[in-house]
Amino acid sequence: MKNRSSKTILVFLALGLISCALCVQQAQAVPITGAITFAGGVELNQPSVNTATKVTGWLDENGDMPTVQSASGSFAGLVGATVTFAFPWSFNSGPIAAFWTVGGFTFNLIASNIVFQGGGFLSVSGTGTVSGNGYATTTGVTWSFTAQDDSSNGVFSFSGGSEAIPDGGATVALLGLALAGIEGTRRKLKRQQKEGTPGL
Repeated sequence: MKNRSSKTILVFLALGLISCALCVQQAQAVPITGAITFAGGVELNQPSVNTATKVTGWLDENGDMPTVQSASGSFAGLVGATVTFAFPWSFNSGPIAAFWTVGGFTFNLIASNIVFQGGGFLSVSGTGTVSGNGYATTTGVTWSFTAQDDSSNGVFSFSGGSEAIPDGGATVALLGLALAGIEGTRRKLKRQQKEGTPGL
């Protein structure tokens, strides 16, 4: 009878721990998913992308700001929207709050660095977080930027984009804790049965 009671308690404890893990995950806001790309004009601190180290402005030769070229997932519906970028931006740089904003979304740059520079081509990549519109702040978001020579009146064309892939680490961690708790309780009950002490 005591053995059956201990197993019943263990089953209820396991169900309780798993339910808590699932409830905590459901209580969190939905993370941002999808990709968004931009294009427009950019002014650099040098007359060639081969030697440029930073962006000094984000207007094209007509004075227009960059726009969204494609958008998916949480960003859907933003194609054609005007994007605001922070400047100056050094390609090898640290954090920049509100690096870009569009349609209620804000991307905070954590760090960026030059991937390739030469032959009239520049490629920069970075990471950051994106938030807004009631979604959870999503980490591990990538940022990419490319520009090429043949500027017009000192303005270069650029393309860039961000991709948001939410981190499922919290769910895995909670499930792992639940399973560890179940195993610990199972061992304790087994030890108590061997010693002949009353169960929980």
